[in-house]
Amino acid sequence: MSIDPRKAARALRQFVVFSAFSGVGWLCDFVTFLVLAIFFGGGAFWANFVSSYVGVTFVWFASLKAVFGCAQVARSRLIFAYWGYQLLSILVYSEALRFLENVMKAALAAQLLVGASAILAKCAVTPFNLITNFVFMKCLMQCMHRNEAKNV
Repeated sequence: MSIDPRKAARALRQFVVFSAFSGVGWLCDFVTFLVLAIFFGGGAFWANFVSSYVGVTFVWFASLKAVFGCAQVARSRLIFAYWGYQLLSILVYSEALRFLENVMKAALAAQLLVGASAILAKCAVTPFNLITNFVFMKCLMQCMHRNEAKNV
Protein backbone atom coordinates (compact mmCIF):
# COMPACT_ATOMS: atom_id res chain seq x y z
CA MET A 1 0.00 0.00 0.00
CA SER A 2 1.54 3.29 -1.08
CA ILE A 3 0.84 6.70 0.33
CA ASP A 4 -0.22 9.39 -2.11
CA PRO A 5 2.12 12.34 -1.41
CA ARG A 6 -0.57 14.86 -2.37
CA LYS A 7 -3.04 13.38 0.10
CA ALA A 8 -0.36 13.27 2.78
CA ALA A 9 0.58 16.92 2.13
CA ARG A 10 -3.10 17.95 2.21
CA ALA A 11 -3.65 16.10 5.49
CA LEU A 12 -0.56 17.74 6.97
CA ARG A 13 -1.75 21.20 5.87
CA GLN A 14 -5.18 20.47 7.37
CA PHE A 15 -3.59 19.40 10.63
CA VAL A 16 -1.37 22.50 10.80
CA VAL A 17 -4.29 24.88 10.14
CA PHE A 18 -6.50 22.90 12.54
CA SER A 19 -3.71 23.13 15.13
CA ALA A 20 -3.54 26.91 14.67
CA PHE A 21 -7.31 27.28 15.20
CA SER A 22 -7.06 24.83 18.08
CA GLY A 23 -4.31 26.98 19.58
CA VAL A 24 -6.65 29.97 19.66
CA GLY A 25 -9.43 27.73 20.98
CA TRP A 26 -7.02 26.40 23.62
CA LEU A 27 -6.23 29.97 24.70
CA CYS A 28 -9.97 30.63 25.12
CA ASP A 29 -10.24 27.32 26.98
CA PHE A 30 -7.17 28.01 29.12
CA VAL A 31 -8.24 31.51 30.17
CA THR A 32 -11.68 30.17 31.10
CA PHE A 33 -9.99 27.27 32.93
CA LEU A 34 -7.77 29.66 34.91
CA VAL A 35 -10.69 31.84 35.87
CA LEU A 36 -12.76 28.86 37.02
CA ALA A 37 -9.97 26.80 38.66
CA ILE A 38 -7.91 29.49 40.29
CA PHE A 39 -9.98 32.63 40.73
CA PHE A 40 -13.22 30.84 41.60
CA GLY A 41 -11.56 27.84 43.26
CA GLY A 42 -13.30 25.24 41.12
CA GLY A 43 -11.79 21.78 40.86
CA ALA A 44 -9.70 20.89 37.84
CA PHE A 45 -12.29 18.40 36.55
CA TRP A 46 -15.22 20.84 36.43
CA ALA A 47 -13.13 23.80 35.34
CA ASN A 48 -11.79 21.73 32.45
CA PHE A 49 -15.25 20.42 31.58
CA VAL A 50 -16.76 23.89 31.23
CA SER A 51 -13.73 25.60 29.68
CA SER A 52 -13.26 22.85 27.10
CA TYR A 53 -16.67 23.55 25.57
CA VAL A 54 -15.64 27.18 25.09
CA GLY A 55 -12.57 26.07 23.13
CA VAL A 56 -14.11 23.25 21.08
CA THR A 57 -17.05 25.39 20.01
CA PHE A 58 -14.68 28.06 18.73
CA VAL A 59 -12.60 25.42 16.88
CA TRP A 60 -15.71 23.90 15.30
CA PHE A 61 -16.94 27.11 13.75
CA ALA A 62 -13.47 28.45 12.86
CA SER A 63 -12.22 25.30 11.16
CA LEU A 64 -15.27 24.03 9.27
CA LYS A 65 -14.63 26.07 6.12
CA ALA A 66 -10.92 26.87 6.47
CA VAL A 67 -9.75 23.34 7.26
CA PHE A 68 -12.42 20.97 5.98
CA GLY A 69 -14.06 23.04 3.22
CA CYS A 70 -17.55 22.89 4.71
CA ALA A 71 -20.00 25.78 4.83
CA GLN A 72 -20.81 26.63 8.42
CA VAL A 73 -24.47 27.34 7.87
CA ALA A 74 -25.11 24.06 6.07
CA ARG A 75 -23.07 22.04 8.59
CA SER A 76 -24.24 23.57 11.86
CA ARG A 77 -26.52 20.59 12.44
CA LEU A 78 -23.43 18.41 12.82
CA ILE A 79 -22.32 20.41 15.83
CA PHE A 80 -24.53 18.15 17.96
CA ALA A 81 -22.56 15.09 16.86
CA TYR A 82 -19.35 17.02 17.54
CA TRP A 83 -20.59 18.13 20.98
CA GLY A 84 -21.63 14.54 21.73
CA TYR A 85 -18.14 13.31 20.90
CA GLN A 86 -16.69 16.20 22.89
CA LEU A 87 -18.79 15.24 25.90
CA LEU A 88 -17.09 11.84 25.97
CA SER A 89 -13.69 13.31 25.14
CA ILE A 90 -13.93 16.05 27.75
CA LEU A 91 -15.05 13.59 30.42
CA VAL A 92 -12.09 11.31 29.66
CA TYR A 93 -9.54 14.13 29.48
CA SER A 94 -11.00 15.85 32.55
CA GLU A 95 -10.65 12.64 34.53
CA ALA A 96 -7.08 12.24 33.25
CA LEU A 97 -6.45 15.86 34.22
CA ARG A 98 -7.82 15.29 37.73
CA PHE A 99 -5.63 12.19 38.12
CA LEU A 100 -2.52 14.01 36.89
CA GLU A 101 -3.29 17.00 39.12
CA ASN A 102 -3.43 14.74 42.18
CA VAL A 103 -0.20 12.97 41.20
CA MET A 104 1.51 16.32 40.68
CA LYS A 105 0.21 17.69 43.98
CA ALA A 106 1.70 14.70 45.77
CA ALA A 107 4.96 15.00 43.83
CA LEU A 108 5.26 18.74 44.38
CA ALA A 109 4.34 18.40 48.09
CA ALA A 110 4.91 22.12 48.73
CA GLN A 111 2.86 23.88 46.09
CA LEU A 112 4.65 27.08 45.10
CA LEU A 113 1.80 28.46 43.06
CA VAL A 114 -1.88 28.05 43.70
CA GLY A 115 -3.21 25.85 40.92
CA ALA A 116 0.23 24.94 39.53
CA SER A 117 -0.58 21.24 39.42
CA ALA A 118 -3.88 21.89 37.64
CA ILE A 119 -2.13 24.05 35.03
CA LEU A 120 0.64 21.47 34.48
CA ALA A 121 -1.94 18.68 34.17
CA LYS A 122 -3.96 20.72 31.64
CA CYS A 123 -0.80 21.26 29.57
CA ALA A 124 0.04 17.54 29.74
CA VAL A 125 -3.29 16.33 28.31
CA THR A 126 -3.55 18.99 25.59
CA PRO A 127 -1.45 17.32 22.82
CA PHE A 128 -3.44 14.09 23.09
CA ASN A 129 -6.70 16.02 23.02
CA LEU A 130 -5.60 17.97 19.93
CA ILE A 131 -4.83 14.81 17.97
CA THR A 132 -8.04 12.98 18.91
CA ASN A 133 -10.15 16.08 18.13
CA PHE A 134 -8.56 16.44 14.70
CA VAL A 135 -9.06 12.76 13.87
CA PHE A 136 -12.70 12.84 14.96
CA MET A 137 -13.54 16.04 13.10
CA LYS A 138 -11.80 14.79 9.93
CA CYS A 139 -13.74 11.49 10.11
CA LEU A 140 -17.01 13.35 10.72
CA MET A 141 -16.43 15.56 7.68
CA GLN A 142 -15.45 12.57 5.48
CA CYS A 143 -18.60 10.70 6.51
CA MET A 144 -20.67 13.76 5.76
CA HIS A 145 -19.07 14.17 2.31
CA ARG A 146 -19.65 10.47 1.54
CA ASN A 147 -23.32 10.74 2.53
CA GLU A 148 -23.73 13.84 0.36
CA ALA A 149 -22.15 12.03 -2.60
CA LYS A 150 -24.60 9.12 -2.18
CA ASN A 151 -27.57 11.52 -2.12
CA VAL A 152 -26.56 13.30 -5.35
